[in-house]
Amino acid sequence: MREAVVGQQRKSKYGLTMQPDTPSSEGFDIFWIASDSLQQVGMFATGGDGPIPWTARPWIHNAEEHALMLSVVCAVELKIPYPRPDDFVALAERGFFSFDWTDVHKTAIQATSAYEMVCRPVSPLTVDQLPPSLQFAALATKIIGKTLCAGRVDRVALGG
Repeated sequence: MREAVVGQQRKSKYGLTMQPDTPSSEGFDIFWIASDSLQQVGMFATGGDGPIPWTARPWIHNAEEHALMLSVVCAVELKIPYPRPDDFVALAERGFFSFDWTDVHKTAIQATSAYEMVCRPVSPLTVDQLPPSLQFAALATKIIGKTLCAGRVDRVALGG
């Protein structure tokens, strides 16, 4: 399970205001969960620098851990070359689309300012197939304007 930093109030370069005792992803790879209009579920890794929607924050301390407790349900497809894709593959094997904030590995010119899909499940889970704690987390943060299969998420709704 990843850890979060607790800091003083500040504004990140992505415009997220961090309150005291509010986790910041700065320097830590934190996973958060969201769902799309098809009720498919994705896990998003911040890469230590990616934005975390406010609606996803209550579940960042255990989202990855709870997801990995689920059974392996399908084969996966690795979408981009990745040095150590183990976490992303493990999540996709459990039916989650797995994304990373890959800008941390790119130059400013190459940056996309988006979460990019690392690994795709062959048989994606839907929200109704999750245990209750993960259902609430997945429904709290919705993807706007596209489905997870699109491969890139650049806007995340901050509400239900």
